[in-house]
Amino acid sequence: MPMNGPLAICLSAGMALGLAVVIGRKFVEQGAYPAALAQQNPTASSVPVDRSVETAIAQLQQVGREGQGNAAAAQAWQTLVAAGRAAFFPALRAVREDQPIAANWLRTALDAIVEKEQAAGRTLPLAELEAFVTDRRQAPRARFWAYEWLVQAQPSARDRMLPLCLDDPSLELRRLAIAYELDRLERSGRADSRAELERLFGFARDRDQVDALAQRISQAGGQADVTRHFGFCTHLEWLGPWDAPGSQGYSLAYPPEKEPLAAGPFRGKDQREIQWQTAETTDRYGLFDLNKLVGKHKDAVVFMRAVLRAPQPTPCQIRVTSPTAVKIFLNGEFLFGREEYHHGTNFDAHIAPATLRAGDNIVLIKVCQNNQQESWAQAWQVQVRICDATGGPIPALQQVIRQQNQMRTIPLGARCEKDSPLPEK
Repeated sequence: MPMNGPLAICLSAGMALGLAVVIGRKFVEQGAYPAALAQQNPTASSVPVDRSVETAIAQLQQVGREGQGNAAAAQAWQTLVAAGRAAFFPALRAVREDQPIAANWLRTALDAIVEKEQAAGRTLPLAELEAFVTDRRQAPRARFWAYEWLVQAQPSARDRMLPLCLDDPSLELRRLAIAYELDRLERSGRADSRAELERLFGFARDRDQVDALAQRISQAGGQADVTRHFGFCTHLEWLGPWDAPGSQGYSLAYPPEKEPLAAGPFRGKDQREIQWQTAETTDRYGLFDLNKLVGKHKDAVVFMRAVLRAPQPTPCQIRVTSPTAVKIFLNGEFLFGREEYHHGTNFDAHIAPATLRAGDNIVLIKVCQNNQQESWAQAWQVQVRICDATGGPIPALQQVIRQQNQMRTIPLGARCEKDSPLPEK
């Protein structure tokens, strides 16, 4: 057995999870899936689910960070693997996007079940796998796993499935679908078809695919607006710097956190008077360099504010990229925070699911800077975008901005070159 109860109890959360991931990778590398899924067996879903399987799944769904629930999870993992094919689809359906640790445990259990079925000469049902892939009510990551197992067993399923996945909520399936369509265009001699490239650009969500498609559209004589596609806030009001003694700015509460529309002026760092100011960026990815905008400061905090206008209640995600600690607020309510400094600038590192109300909404981003002196710890910057759950644009959203002492609305993501007129909406 890959993980014995006493061993799992002794492992930390990170070690236990790491071992589970390694177990799953071993099965993939050994090519277990194709043989296990070589034939259809439509009766698999009719196997009754044992109560022990339901209990094991529930235990895995409760596993948390820092080792919480690891001992129970190790035993639950063994129970699922022992149940074999009867646990396969119940475990697959139990995967949830908001439970990544539990999903990793379930994935490695599923890997082990496939290996066990192969060793016993049994098969899993391709028809049921395909039905699972097409069921968009299921977790996107679980549907992608099912797709992988399906096409490894039946490569022709790729031609059947991927054309249906261009708008898929699974970003992995969507990415494969776009790559598939690009390959099809290449093979058909239409690789420079502007209309086809623009169509695929609308579906793309991964930054590298978006950039590549934008470049190809440009080469074909068109223009793709990457900034609007991603929904970047190109105009922000900023307030700062505030003093953050001892690099404690993240935990300290400043006036904008209590009242985001308070006009000021305020007393900021070194007791200097500060007030809200406007800034705009022409950067393709909505980057605001705070060292240039606010000045190079350490032990400091700056607030960035945007006003978004929605025609109706609108589910969205507020996504922030910054190398330093951030907090995200919407209409005065705290949504998300992460206190990490100089951890890189991974795209969309900070994500806050939210719902915009009909009318105007105040998005407030608190961006902190600590006192590290190393050369690699000097960056202070922020990018803010508002998008749907897939990372795509929400066309109806507008941004309310102040320019030349006038309030105007522009489409979210609109970039304005210096001295160019803004569209009135």
